[in-house]
Order: sequence, then C-alpha cells, then structure tokens
Amino acid sequence: MSKDKFYGVYAALITPFNENGEVCKKRLKGLVRFLVSKGINGLYICGGTGECPSMDVDERKKVAEIVKEEADNKVGLIVHIGGSLNTRNAVELARHAENIKVDAVSSIAPIYYRMSFNEVYNYYKNVAESTSLPFFIYYIPATTGIALSNNEILKFMEIKNIAGLKYTHPDMYMLQDLLLKAKGRWIAFSGPDELFLPALTMGVVGSIGSTQNVLPEIFLGIYKNFISGNIREAMELQRRITIAVSLLKKYGGIASWKAALKFRGVDAGYARSPLTQKLGEAEEKAFYKEWKENFPEYTV
Repeated sequence: MSKDKFYGVYAALITPFNENGEVCKKRLKGLVRFLVSKGINGLYICGGTGECPSMDVDERKKVAEIVKEEADNKVGLIVHIGGSLNTRNAVELARHAENIKVDAVSSIAPIYYRMSFNEVYNYYKNVAESTSLPFFIYYIPATTGIALSNNEILKFMEIKNIAGLKYTHPDMYMLQDLLLKAKGRWIAFSGPDELFLPALTMGVVGSIGSTQNVLPEIFLGIYKNFISGNIREAMELQRRITIAVSLLKKYGGIASWKAALKFRGVDAGYARSPLTQKLGEAEEKAFYKEWKENFPEYTV
C-alpha cells in the first residue's frame, strides 16, 4: 500500500442541497470544479462538513459517484463511510467506494453509544477489512466522545490496511508522539483548520478541513511555503486562516461556510434540516461586510 499519493490540502467537501433538502448534482459538480481549478490536492467526501449524518446510504453513494465523475482523476479522493451507527452500512459504503475506484476510505468511531475500546477496535477491524483500500481513522474525540490514548490508537496498527489517521484534536504533543511511535508505518492529516501550520511542524502530510472549501489558495500557500522552508510567509497565511475560522464560527455552522462560498461566486446551495438551511438576510449582509474587509481578493 503506497502512502506517497496522500499529501497536501484536501477539502472536507461541502454537500450542496436544494431548498427541499435534496442533493443538488449541479451545485456539487460546480463546487468540485472550483476546487480542482484552484489546485486542491484532494477531496474528502461525506464527512461531517458534508453533512453525512443526515444522509442515507444511497444518497452518500450518489454524492461519491458525482464527485468521482467530476473530479475525473485530477485530485485524490477519500470517502468517509462512518457516522451511521451501523457497521453494515459502513461496510456497504466502503465496498461501494472501492467499486468506483477512489483512493481511500475513512471513518469516525461509532457515535451515540458509550463504546468500549474493544467495540471501537472491532468496528474498525470489520470495516477496514471489508475493502482493500487504504483506510484512515478519523480521530475526533470532541464529536465522538471517544478519547483514546496513543497506546490504544497504536493497536489499530494490527489492522493491515489502516494507513494512518485524520487527526482532529488540538493536542499537538499527542500527535507527534503518536507518529514517532508509529515509526513511519502511518501518516496523518491535520483536521483543525486553524492548526494546520503547527501540525505540519509535528509531521502531518497535509490537512483535511472545512475552510479549505472556501480558501483553498491560502491553505495551499501554507503547505507550499512550509515545504519550501519559507516559514515566515506560512505563518502569515496561517494568521489569515485564524481570522477566517473566527468569522465562520461567529456566523455559525455549515450555513456560514456555504455563505462564504457564495461570497466567492460559488453556489453551494442549502444545508439540510435539522441544520439551519441558510443565513438570514441581515446576518448574511453583516457577514459579507466583515468577509470583504478581511478577504477582499476572495470576494466577488
């Protein structure tokens, strides 16, 4: 299993819905074209940003197929198959992902129920072994409620096709300690958008996140400047991402990321209930004013 193909900036792809809550193929293809045109290295399909918990299995397959077709092998594709509270669904999605020939699959640990380590381990083993694709654990304890020690996480190395993890956690010491103990057998992507540069210094190969949908150019700039040793420029670009994330959080949730794409001339549609479908008119106007003040070159 070659890990060399996994690197750089991946957008945790937003899923555009129409006003009736249906997946909008036209908008989804438009978003993929936008990101590919900006030089994105990859797309992470149907993660939390993609609203996977509110979609059924067939819808998630449909989104993966649309993205695969539109991306046309120009970027890396990782399909997130978790979040359904059902191992059978995750296995079905993993096999579908392999059938359509994406590059890898990924999953959060099962949510809602309080899980023992053995239950989490067996979930990952059963799902990962259902496919020959590389598998990335999605470690996000703030969402799943499952916080593991590094020694526990390293036990997943017994599962042969687990290639590493998407690490969405602020503890940078834990991240580097984990990678050191993995001794080169695993790679990691950084999850928190606002911690991309610090995570690069700890040994990640790239990032997977929400704000990459909106400002792919800045994330690519952080990555390229870090790789070339231009740390001062990378720091300045990371500062801009902190500003962007603060603004996006201020105006709230998936709807604010979709509004920011609108400010860039990309129609990302609506969020799906129970999330707020879109920002109110006054809120969007206030958001636009602040966005344009901070990111004039990324505003239409």
